[in-house]
Amino acid sequence: MKAHVLTPVGPIFEGEVEGIQLPGIEGGFEVRKDHSPLVSILDIGKLVVKIADKPDQDYAISGGFTEIKDNNVIVMAEEAVSSDNIDASSELKKQKELEAEIKKLKIFTDEHKRAKRELRVVKNRIKVAKGPTS
Repeated sequence: MKAHVLTPVGPIFEGEVEGIQLPGIEGGFEVRKDHSPLVSILDIGKLVVKIADKPDQDYAISGGFTEIKDNNVIVMAEEAVSSDNIDASSELKKQKELEAEIKKLKIFTDEHKRAKRELRVVKNRIKVAKGPTS
């Protein structure tokens, strides 16, 4: 099965896979060979690329969508960061800053909504950086 993980800045993965785990908005799911055709919206979460005889490749994504058809998986992610490229200490600092900002903002405003979403993205990066035990 072929997988293509694309972002607005370009592809981050293209190749043969045994499977791919995706964070759907209705819950996570895994795609393997001969999966039924599907189009799904993706949530903030962890994307896992499974390659034969190699360690899984984990990415923190911040939403997007996927199309599965004829043993091809195309993921269009708003943003994707490899677990190897996440600086957890920097993300923890961002988390504290966002939590302080959220406390100061009035709820139900666009700024509050933006900060809450960004906090979810940062917390997801921290979780993905910690690896499979998190």
